Amino acid sequence: MAKSRLKFTHQSKNIFITAIILLLTACTTSLPQQPVVEQLLQDKNERAEQLAQLTSWTIKGKIAFIEGDDKQSANLYWQQDNNSLQLKLTSFLGVNVLTLSSENQQHVLTASGKTYTDDNLEDLLSQVSGIRLPVKALSYWIKGLKAQTEDVVLYSQTTQLPETLNAWVNNTYWHIDYQQYNLVNNYRLANKLSIKHRELTIKIAIHHWDIN
Repeated sequence: MAKSRLKFTHQSKNIFITAIILLLTACTTSLPQQPVVEQLLQDKNERAEQLAQLTSWTIKGKIAFIEGDDKQSANLYWQQDNNSLQLKLTSFLGVNVLTLSSENQQHVLTASGKTYTDDNLEDLLSQVSGIRLPVKALSYWIKGLKAQTEDVVLYSQTTQLPETLNAWVNNTYWHIDYQQYNLVNNYRLANKLSIKHRELTIKIAIHHWDIN
C-alpha cells in the first residue's frame, strides 16, 4: 500500500512540474518581443533621409538632470510639429514643473507659477534654468540626426544606427550617447539616451513614440 502511495506522489510531482513548465512557456511567449538586430539594421544614409522627413512626433517618458550631487527627475511630454513645440515636465505626483510653448518664433515658458516670454528660445531657457539648451538641435539629436553638417556621428557596426553624436553649439560642446533603440512604425528610434554638457548630464528614457 505504501509503495502505491509513493508511486502516486511521484506521478503527481511530474504532472506539477510539467504544468509549471507549460505555464512559464505561455508567460514567456505572451511577452512583447524586442526587435532583433536584423529588424533594427538599416543603412545609415537611408535612415537619415527617412528621419529627415519626420517632422511631427510626440514622445512620452522620463527625464533626469544630473549635475554633481544634484539630481532632479520629471515626467516628460514633448510634442514637435515642424517648427512648433509643446514641452511639459511634471513631477511623479503629476504636479506641473515646467511648460514650454513655441510657435512662430514666439516662446512662452511657465515655471514656479511665473510666465516668461522671449523671441529667442535659448535666451528664455537660460533666464529660468541658467543653461542655454539648444532645443532646435535637440529636436534633431533626439532622432539620432545631425543638427548641422559639422556634427560627428559614430555608428554601430552591427546595426549602423548612431551610437554617439558630438556637436558644438554656440561654442559649447555637447555629447550624446544612444543606448537603446526600438522599431516604431518602421522608424529606428532611440528610447534611451544621455546628453552631456560640461558638468551636466541629461538622461532621457522614452516610453512611447507617437508618429504623427
